Amino acid sequence: MAAPFPFPEDVIESLLQSPAKAFSHDVVMDALDVSMAIDRHLIVYGIEGLFQIDTDEATWRLPPSRVAWIPAGHQVTASTIRPVRAISIFVETKFAPFAPAECQVFSATLLIREMIKHSLRWSGDRKPDNINADRFFLTLMDLCHELMQISDLFTLPKARSPEIEKVLQYTAENLSTDLSLEDAANLIAVSPRTLTRHLQDEIHMTWGQYLKQLRMLKAMDYLADGRTVTETALEVGYGNTSAFSTAFSSFTELTPTQYKSQFE
Repeated sequence: MAAPFPFPEDVIESLLQSPAKAFSHDVVMDALDVSMAIDRHLIVYGIEGLFQIDTDEATWRLPPSRVAWIPAGHQVTASTIRPVRAISIFVETKFAPFAPAECQVFSATLLIREMIKHSLRWSGDRKPDNINADRFFLTLMDLCHELMQISDLFTLPKARSPEIEKVLQYTAENLSTDLSLEDAANLIAVSPRTLTRHLQDEIHMTWGQYLKQLRMLKAMDYLADGRTVTETALEVGYGNTSAFSTAFSSFTELTPTQYKSQFE
């Protein structure tokens, strides 16, 4: 894979000069590492590949069939895990006054995915008075908004305190070992009960919930990178491949093999 490079600033500037209320832009990149905050809302659909979106509050994975909502002015960092082809829809804030104020990633229906692909007929140079285009984008945003109400699992919250950050980092660095809540609590010299309370306050999850979510997200990365199901299971702490496959299928609605085939 090529070395990461920033998304060209002149491309962003050119796109943001469009007078259209909403328009689509198609991009293919082997590698991407960009941090940005723009004055338009973004709907991002990764057609191929796998990339990660980071904010101060959380980290999301965006595999095929997932769509990201990024509010205007929200600082985000996007980076590729596998080469991507993505479609981004740029939306004026006045065109979507009731849009969610926080970043979200949601599972897109086939209808939404096909509509996003169809939206490429209206790029940044489209006529701003095209009523059909405006109606299309408004309908698409309404459909997306319905799905944004459903909590998405492909995310990891971030710690606010140094102590909890230390626990989460320890958990991430020792996924392949026999981890326990007691070990995590001992790391910051508190009881398991106290650690659980702090975790609920900061990331709104128990340590066990965070561990499972982290294991599944790392498994997604490993499988996308070409590792076998057995190798992946061991890397994320499952000694039993069958147990891993069951957990992964429940999490992604795909078997590990089905998920892996998207990147071959």
